[in-house]
This record gives sequence, structure tokens and C-alpha cells, in this order.
Amino acid sequence: MDPRWTWMAGAIGVLTAAAPLALSQTYPNKPVHLIVPYAAGGTTDIVGRLIAQKLADRIGQPVVVENRPGGDALIGTEAVAKAAPDGYTVLNTASSALTILPHTRKRLPYDPFKDFVHVVQTTYTPYVLAVNPSVPAATVAELVALARSKPGQLNYATGSASGNLAGEMFKFMTRTDIVYVPYKGVAPATTDLLSGQVNMMFATFGNVIPYLKSRKLRALAVTGDRRSPALPDVPTMAEAGVNDYEASGSFGISVPQGTPPDIVKKLNREVSAALRAPDMIEKLLAQGVEPRSGTPEEFTARLRADFERYRELLPRIGIKPE
Repeated sequence: MDPRWTWMAGAIGVLTAAAPLALSQTYPNKPVHLIVPYAAGGTTDIVGRLIAQKLADRIGQPVVVENRPGGDALIGTEAVAKAAPDGYTVLNTASSALTILPHTRKRLPYDPFKDFVHVVQTTYTPYVLAVNPSVPAATVAELVALARSKPGQLNYATGSASGNLAGEMFKFMTRTDIVYVPYKGVAPATTDLLSGQVNMMFATFGNVIPYLKSRKLRALAVTGDRRSPALPDVPTMAEAGVNDYEASGSFGISVPQGTPPDIVKKLNREVSAALRAPDMIEKLLAQGVEPRSGTPEEFTARLRADFERYRELLPRIGIKPE
């Protein structure tokens, strides 16, 4: 082989190997786009905007929040999976898009682990079973009795796969027939719950706490393994009589597979620092979510564990891929 070609091939190899390093050393030098695969106004969106504002202050570049709802988070999540792996397109989503949807869709346009690097968990959240005041039930026991007396006549709204799972678990464990009404996001679902278009909702706290305080909605139970500091007088589902019931979710930050490790580490470091800020903690708790962080490895391990748990659980409660 001509020595000139040998030299050129080697030079190209060095430049190719050095490209990710150069990229990570200058990152970020332009705005970062934070994709929220849900409608504006929901808890995932609110949390994403809080993180974006604090992250922008830390990295010295704008963090632009883009809502891309639809397909129960599929549209926005797929967009990030197919984006350039350069750290400038970041996914902020509920974990359900990565742990539940793979088991409820026959065709998924992304692989939750092969197509992403999971950067950091940001929050942990249970749900609250909220009903419209027109529903004649002040407790979970009364709601169950009402649903059994009117099979198929009550309905529940949700704007996420995890909210859907919480509802289907409730139906399975209480042996009730309640109709599932899907929405593109939590915010429009909440709007119809307030108007009485739907009867109840397994809602993220931030979307309904103001309406619970104003008595426009009624809280019957929370779905976590313990009572929430945001609603200390509301019993857990287990305390309300549905034994062994626990449903919760988490939010987190992910980037496309192939993103340079140094960029992943920087995003993890900066987002984690943002979550520790006292004003951020206060704002997140006001939304009914608990700030959490950790390493990329810890977040990935949690997602894999939930992925496996739902793979076993969903068939048992009658949820099949569609």
C-alpha cells in the first residue's frame, strides 16, 4: 500500500476518535433542547421547565423546552431516540415511556435501552385518586361499592401509561368495571375531570393539589407505599382497604445512544446539582414529587428493574400489547 494512503487512513482514524472528545470539551456552546413528550401544563412539563431553568443557569446556555405530545409519549420519545447524539437534544419523560409502553405496544419505534443513555433520575412520584365532587363517594370503599353497583358506567381519565396502569391495577384488585378514557396529556385530562366529563383520575399531585384545596376535586387515596407530605390527611390505597396496592412513577433525563460519556457525566452532574438547590426542592415538593438523583448506572438499573416487573405484572392484570 502507498505510504501516503497509510498515513491518511491513520490520520482519519485519529480525527474520528478525537471528535467526541472535542465535542465534549466544548459542550455546550449552543442551546440545549429539552423534549417533553407530553402536553404543556402537566407535571412532567412543569418539572421539566423547572429543571431547564436551573440547568440553563448552571451551563451558561439556554435550555429550550419543547412539548411533543402524542401517542402516549411515543412521538417525543422517538424524536430523541433518532436525534444526533451530541447532548443538544435531551429527553425529559416519565419512566412509563421506557418501562411500560414496551409491554403495551406491539410495535415500538425505539428500544428503551439500546437507543438511549439514561442520564439521571430526577423525581419519584406516587399518584392520587381524585374524583369529581359529583361522584357520590367519599372513600375508596364507597367508590368500589358504587362501581360494583354500576358496572361499566363510571370512567377514569389518564394522560400517561403509568396513570393507566394505576387505574387498571385498581380495577383488577377491586374487581370493578371502570372505563378507561385516554388523553394526550395530564393537563387536558384534568380539565375534563374538573368539568365532570370524566368521573375520576389517577393523577400526578401537581396537577390536582390546587383543585383539592379548593374542593373542586376530592382525594380518596394516594398510591405510594406511604402517605405523602403534600397530602398528609389522605390515606394510602392500602390504608383505604386495597391491600398490597402500590403504584408510583419517576421522571428522568435521557439522551440518544452514542452521546459521548463526558457529556453524559456533565449532564448528570449539573442536573443533580440543580435538584439539590433548596429552592428547587421546595418547588418540586409543591408539585407533589420528591427530588431524586444518582448515577446513570443507578437510574438505568432502576428502569431495568421496573421494565422486568411490568413485563410480569401487566399480563396478570389483563393488559396486552395493542
